[in-house]
Amino acid sequence: MALKANRVLPAAEALSLWKWYGLESPKDLVLEDLAMALGIVVIDGRLDSAAARLVRSGEQGIVRVSDRIREPGRRRFAIAHEIGHWRLHQKQSHLLACTDDDMLARYGASRLEVEASIFAGSLLMPADLFLDYANRRRPTRNVISGLCGYFNTTLTATALRFVETAGDYYVFVLSEKNRIRWWRASEAFGDHELWIEHKTQLPRHSAAACFFRGEAVPAKPQHVDLRDWLGDLPCISGETIIEQAFALPSYGQVISILWLP
Repeated sequence: MALKANRVLPAAEALSLWKWYGLESPKDLVLEDLAMALGIVVIDGRLDSAAARLVRSGEQGIVRVSDRIREPGRRRFAIAHEIGHWRLHQKQSHLLACTDDDMLARYGASRLEVEASIFAGSLLMPADLFLDYANRRRPTRNVISGLCGYFNTTLTATALRFVETAGDYYVFVLSEKNRIRWWRASEAFGDHELWIEHKTQLPRHSAAACFFRGEAVPAKPQHVDLRDWLGDLPCISGETIIEQAFALPSYGQVISILWLP
């Protein structure tokens, strides 16, 4: 049986780097400098089938980031992801090549990729700082955009981090081709029987479905049918749930953050 990803150690390891190097804000986190301090040189170059690659030789390493990556937040996440491999998986491999899907691995991915992604999210957006800046606000477009700008992170990584650190009922859903690709729920759901079937068609009246019909995605949060999205949940009363959708036209994807009214 495959080992389950450790979700505690990657976050703790990322926090330890903030403490060790005396980082106080996202502006202090220069990933190339941090990598150099850890024995890694970061370079940009051609990678045909990966977003980033880590090569390890003893105490020294090289991270090559694909020069196809133009978005600063994606590049930062790629570097942070490879630093995660460097710190967490010294004995597993001396060569790791990671795709875009690996970078935000959560469902159906290898343990190593999940752990490296958890590390990257925690390194770029430490929980305490993230919660302070979010200040218990709902994940509207303005709030998520502000978080992206403050932490210099992608919309996808930021929205996912919002759900992961939330103390209330939240669900992150990434859809593609009008179907649910993957999702993650906040820890508030605990052992409740929440399950969204992967690859199923989006609820017809969801905000996300507008994108795949060629319509504009609503800018403001929308009240949608709770059962259409989440099915029957005995732990939750009410008939509606709120959906804030974010279109990613360059990737043909939509992010939905769901929460209770």
